[in-house]
Amino acid sequence: MARPEALRLLRIARRDLRMARRLLDPEVEEASWGWAAQQCLEKTLKAWLHHLGNTPPSTHDISRLLLLLQEAGIEIKPLLPLRAFTSFAVQYRYDDEPEELSLDRTAWCATAQALIEQVEGLLG
Repeated sequence: MARPEALRLLRIARRDLRMARRLLDPEVEEASWGWAAQQCLEKTLKAWLHHLGNTPPSTHDISRLLLLLQEAGIEIKPLLPLRAFTSFAVQYRYDDEPEELSLDRTAWCATAQALIEQVEGLLG
């Protein structure tokens, strides 16, 4: 049975993904797009933790959320590239000239979509 908080977080993650997709325009700074993508990934990982019966901490740190998933028995190796998005949560939001990471926005949005669908599949 799906946990209500996990479902709620996935609904918000989908909203964040829609925002990230609106920011695919190369005229939009990567920091703005990355923040929306980070929010999507963070909420999806937190939904996964809720599904596993764990209350995630109030954090934007993707690495920390992945560690908690690993501690719950999830193989996180395929998810490790998501750690690149932690910097968008705080550092890049307040940096007026953030370093450009040149991430493939379209590919990362597809990755976020796949992660949402994976967690939704677990919820049933």
